[in-house]
Amino acid sequence: MDPRLLERRKIVAEDSAKRNVGRLLKFMVMMIILGSLVWLAFSPWLSVSQVRTAGIVSSRANETLAANRVVAGTPMIMLRPEAVEQVLESDPWIRSARVHRQWPDEVIVRVDERVPVAWFQTAGGWARRDIEGVVVPGPSSPDDTMPWIRLPWLDDDDTESSLFVRGAAEFVVSLPDSAHSDLTMRVEDGEWWAVVDGYQVRLGRPVEMAAKARSLFVLLQESLAEDSILVLIAPTHPAVQPAGVLAVIPQEGDENQDGEGSAEAEQSDSGDSATNATEP
Repeated sequence: MDPRLLERRKIVAEDSAKRNVGRLLKFMVMMIILGSLVWLAFSPWLSVSQVRTAGIVSSRANETLAANRVVAGTPMIMLRPEAVEQVLESDPWIRSARVHRQWPDEVIVRVDERVPVAWFQTAGGWARRDIEGVVVPGPSSPDDTMPWIRLPWLDDDDTESSLFVRGAAEFVVSLPDSAHSDLTMRVEDGEWWAVVDGYQVRLGRPVEMAAKARSLFVLLQESLAEDSILVLIAPTHPAVQPAGVLAVIPQEGDENQDGEGSAEAEQSDSGDSATNATEP
């Protein structure tokens, strides 16, 4: 065989061997880098060292976090914050939840729990509900720890969208705790009525309920006759009406641009038997 051909074959074989060795070295380097990255991802440096929580009082959020491995020692890359948030929000106590990874090794969990504001009686019976009208887990029989809101005609499916429920909840949470003693509310002829500190209180439609609560609290500081009816249909013009007297009551939105409502008309129409409207 021609010596030149043999030499050429030898050079080709050496070049092929060099290429194969180069590919093998690159593969080994890539595997070392990949292995190092995997080791680092699962190392204590990138694993949970602390779970900081806020807002957890009544819910089982801590148990839920543990069941979903949101605990110390779990690699950060193994956490699925969105999935954990969905599981947390399935708890009837929890309105919303936020799970945040604080790299390199902390997890922050913030929970907004539902707080019962009153006992609500609906077509389905009694239940504790929060300010949005959502049922909060607990006993099914009312006690004297919270106000009683009577809506026996309201279907449970309509509770969360009901203006009467939202209005009553807004009224209750806007009153100081000292005014919650024996507080009950009911609907008559499409209007809210309440009993507060033994007084009958006419609240009218379920609008401006926070303002009505503030006005009522100020009114209760006055010296009132025992059988008085407190009229708060227009919260900026509250009226004190003796029992059994029919008075012309200022309606919501009756105030003119000068800020003067119908207090004078009420006084003149109701006669001397009704007390003057008072400003809170």
